[in-house]
Amino acid sequence: ALVFSLPLSAARRSLLLVEAGGRTYALPGGAVERLLRLDRAALPVAMGRTILRVGDGKAATNHPVTDLTEILGQAPAAPDAAGQDPTILIAVLLRAGGGRLALGVERLHDVQALLVLPAPSFGSDPDLIAGTAVLPGDVPVLVLDPEGLAARASATSAGLSAGTKAQAPRSTTSQHATARATILVVDDSITTRTLEKGILEAAGYRVVVCVDGQDALDRLRAEIEPVDLVLADVEMPRLDGFGLLKALRADPRFARLPTILMTSRGDAADVSRGLDLGADAYLTKQKFDQRHLLDTIGQLL
Repeated sequence: ALVFSLPLSAARRSLLLVEAGGRTYALPGGAVERLLRLDRAALPVAMGRTILRVGDGKAATNHPVTDLTEILGQAPAAPDAAGQDPTILIAVLLRAGGGRLALGVERLHDVQALLVLPAPSFGSDPDLIAGTAVLPGDVPVLVLDPEGLAARASATSAGLSAGTKAQAPRSTTSQHATARATILVVDDSITTRTLEKGILEAAGYRVVVCVDGQDALDRLRAEIEPVDLVLADVEMPRLDGFGLLKALRADPRFARLPTILMTSRGDAADVSRGLDLGADAYLTKQKFDQRHLLDTIGQLL
């Protein structure tokens, strides 16, 4: 039989058992806000990420869903092996890092009060593992730390590998991110704005958001804060991205302000028009790659 030498720090805690990558993990019950089973087809997608909208009206918040296997750097189990319906998203909404983390899992088990021991002294990631729980039958499972999961999810969203700590420097972005360069994000989609803001803030940038080209132009002209780079959508009401770019290049104050257009309009004619108007880069959302975005920003700053 498996024998544990119980330290004085061992204690019983309420834990939610979940499955990811074919393995069982435990999440502290006190950090769990909501358990969700949702139709994937009914959920919005922005920048390649499924978005979970929580709340109603102006109080609603948007949270990109990060798979637990992605955070842990594991391959997801095959849907058949995990007993999954691929059309259904199973997610846990956690309170972590002063906010919320939407965590995608393969299966939800039950909540149990289990004995929790300190984390193993070897073979585990101290940023992610809060301890070891003992299931009936003396089966150990790792207890995950919600704060560590949130930090790693932010790093993953910023284009860092799952095995890289959030503070690890990147050759093309770390110097400017440390200097807290300010990026103006312009997009009429609240989900896209939220996701882009999260990616850029996780990379160390200060982010200001505007809802359309006219809003951005007004803010820049008012000189509320110095802006080091503009990241703008093309299709927006009032003043679209092309119009914003044209206005910026016509103003001596902003003629050399680095500007990236990122849009679903990937036709050659649209790309050519954006570059002709003076865009420093033109990225398409269909082929969105977070690392490429951060590398492009790093090269322009």
